[in-house]
Amino acid sequence: MLTVAIAVEPPTQPVAAEQAVAKSCQAALGRGRCQAESELLPAAVVAWFAVVRVDDGEPGRLTIEFHDRSRGGVLIESRTLDFDAASTTDSRLASAGAVIAAFVAARQQGGGDEPVRPPPRAVVEERPPAPPPEPARGPWWNVDLAAFAGPALESGPYRLGGLGRVIVSLPEAPGVLGLVSGRYAERPGELNLTFWSAACGFGARVGAPSGWISAELTGELAFERMIALARDGGGREEQREQNRLGGRLSVTSAWSITDSLAFLLGAEASVLRPTVSITVGGDTVGRVPAVSYALSSGLRLRF
Repeated sequence: MLTVAIAVEPPTQPVAAEQAVAKSCQAALGRGRCQAESELLPAAVVAWFAVVRVDDGEPGRLTIEFHDRSRGGVLIESRTLDFDAASTTDSRLASAGAVIAAFVAARQQGGGDEPVRPPPRAVVEERPPAPPPEPARGPWWNVDLAAFAGPALESGPYRLGGLGRVIVSLPEAPGVLGLVSGRYAERPGELNLTFWSAACGFGARVGAPSGWISAELTGELAFERMIALARDGGGREEQREQNRLGGRLSVTSAWSITDSLAFLLGAEASVLRPTVSITVGGDTVGRVPAVSYALSSGLRLRF
C-alpha cells in the first residue's frame, strides 16, 4: 500500500509540480512511498492524501492539508510554509515534499504503513437488569385433621375417633409422599375399648399438591395400643391392655376449598396382630379382629 498521495492546487499548477513534491517526499521515505495524484491507479489505496495549495496572491506561501485516505477524507492537519522572495519554485516544492515526509514519519509507529488511529469507541448496549431468580420452592406440607368410624369388635357398636396426619412431598417428585399419623378412638359401653395408634409410611399422589382435586394411596406400618375396661352388674371393673402391630392401606381424595384448605374423604383397611378375645367372668364378650376397616372425613391444611 502507498503511504501518501500528493496533489497540488489550484488545478492550473503543472503536473510537474506534483511530481516534484512526490520526488522530494520519496527521497526521505523511499521509492514508491509517495506518488502524485496524476499517477495513481483507479483502484489505488493510500493511507494519507496531502494537498499542497499554492497561494496565487502570495507566491511565497504554501499550505499543506493532510486528509485521511482520500482528497475528500477527514482533514487531519494543516500546515503553512512561508518562503522569502529569493527562494525558487523548485526549492519550495522540495520543501513541501520534505514536510509531507516528516508528517508521515511522525504518524507511523513501528515502521507500519498504516496511520495510527484511535480505536473505535466501544458500543455499550444497555440492557435492563435481569430479574432476580425466583426462590426455590420448598417441600409441600399437608396437615390432615379428620374424624373416622369403624368396627371395634366383630359385632356391636362402632368405634369413633379422630386422626392427625402430616404428609410431605418434594418439588422434584410431588407425586411421592412421606407421612406420619396418629389417632385415637373409643367404643363406649359396659365394655369400653380405647385405641391409641401411631403409624408412618409412604404413598403416591395423583394430581398436583395444590390442585383442585387429588387422590392418594398410602401404606403405613402401624402400632396400636388397645385398652379394654369391662364392668359387671355388681360394679366391678377389670382392665386389660394389648399392643398390636401391623399395616394399614389408605385411599384418600382431596377437594380444594381455597388454595390452603381442602375437604377430605378417605377409606382404609388395617391388618393388626394379634387378634384379641375379651373375656369377662369366664364368658367371651367380644373379639377384636385382625382385619378391620374405617371411613374418614375431615380437612386438609396446605403449606
